[in-house]
Amino acid sequence: MEISEQELAQARDTVAELLNQLSLSAYLFAVEPRADHWEVRVECAPNGSWRSSVFSVEEEWLAACRTDRTARNALLAEWDKHLRI
Repeated sequence: MEISEQELAQARDTVAELLNQLSLSAYLFAVEPRADHWEVRVECAPNGSWRSSVFSVEEEWLAACRTDRTARNALLAEWDKHLRI
């Protein structure tokens, strides 16, 4: 995936906004471009012990989450399932 600094910043901002909506008490994250998707790494402590999760998100899907409530809610539900275990 060929990306610009602006695209990376926009992806990072989108992921930050999504994670904020999950109301996790503490988390760290990184967003990295891969060949055909974004890789999102999240470290959080939902039950007091830290865990890591890695999500693969298609570029178009992450972009849709900025404006499409249905896409955003679907991605939030998926991440919430994995992050709160």
